[in-house]
Amino acid sequence: MRPGTSGWDVLGHAASLNIAIRPADPPQLGGPSWDIECRMRIATLSEMLEEVIHLGEATGMEEHAHELRGELEGRLATVRAAVAGTGSPRVVALQRLDPVRVAGFWIPEMISIAGGLDVAGDPGLTPPKVSWGELESLRPDVIVVMPEVPLEDARAQAMEHWERIAALGAMHLFAVDGTLFADPAPRLVDAVELLGHLLHPDLVDPPGAVEFTALRAPVTRPAADT
Repeated sequence: MRPGTSGWDVLGHAASLNIAIRPADPPQLGGPSWDIECRMRIATLSEMLEEVIHLGEATGMEEHAHELRGELEGRLATVRAAVAGTGSPRVVALQRLDPVRVAGFWIPEMISIAGGLDVAGDPGLTPPKVSWGELESLRPDVIVVMPEVPLEDARAQAMEHWERIAALGAMHLFAVDGTLFADPAPRLVDAVELLGHLLHPDLVDPPGAVEFTALRAPVTRPAADT
């Protein structure tokens, strides 16, 4: 059962963290709803899962919270099992392109669960400042472009910076819907499943209703004869 079908809406706003949790189907018009402000910053996927329980306790929905966490952890375990014993491609996740910024906080942990090695970011930490030249020295196998915008906008940004991205030397380059990765909420598990498919397409099926695109060099049309 996917998040949403278990009766929960969990909305997060990354580093500032303002999470609201409420029943998706209130029992009556004007039924109970809660807006809970969480002062503790969530920095890892594990902390997001723990916060699901805290929010459930605070809203009287503890049983549902444990059910949801169990579903999410089960899906993560499925990805881990699928990629166990395989090689770990070197990954650079680009969360901003101008100026360039790599992903941090929960994303390196997600890449690890998906069977990759984030060579630019550290789990749970603010992403370090980097330059394009420094990224070239990391010798990535896979680049994932994930600015906090929908897929088509992410692809457009990647094409604007294609020469820089191609110079990193990765064999596989992708753009994804960066909004899927932006907030510490249950949708991060969809993002882990997506990363598992990008890094190990023969072992992990793509999650439903989550799109991505492989990046290729733009086609340069020859100049017309005059």
